[in-house]
Amino acid sequence: MDVLIRQAHPGPAVPAYHRLEQKLHDAQRYVAEEQIPWPVLVDDLRGTVHQVYGGLADPIYLIDADGRVAFYELWTDGPTLHRALERLLAQGGRGLVEGGLDRRPHLSGAVTDGWRAIERGLPQSFTDLLVAAPGSPALLWVGDKLRPVLAPWSLRARPLSPVVKLGVGLAAFALGLLLGVQRDRG
Repeated sequence: MDVLIRQAHPGPAVPAYHRLEQKLHDAQRYVAEEQIPWPVLVDDLRGTVHQVYGGLADPIYLIDADGRVAFYELWTDGPTLHRALERLLAQGGRGLVEGGLDRRPHLSGAVTDGWRAIERGLPQSFTDLLVAAPGSPALLWVGDKLRPVLAPWSLRARPLSPVVKLGVGLAAFALGLLLGVQRDRG
């Protein structure tokens, strides 16, 4: 289930919520545009649910069959969540998995898929993000332009196999060597 908490990047076309009807309408738009097949809870205007779970921007809480947090991920990452779900199912849907916590900031998905949220709130969202994290709006724009190349790696649901990880690592190492040799010759 998703929880719609607030307008992440408000702007003229997508203002901050002042009425519950705005949030409900935005939730319907989100479900339709993103083709969301699961339930979306619309938090109240005070953000009661959001605050109960810590008030962070993009976390994942995997709740077990007993209603307890089995796994918390600071920043959503499909492969990490996939591994946690598999482990939770393997232990009968109960208890902590993966140590219960992942605090790594998985940014590749945000870089690949984040520009659309900024674009909806232009120009205010761009300015707000630029002030909060200088350079990041440009990175998101470039990530959007490179989406066809980046998405299979950064937006996947399942973890890469060890063979693919090894291949990507070797390719990156070879590219680094090649660029180093070219730089030394130049």
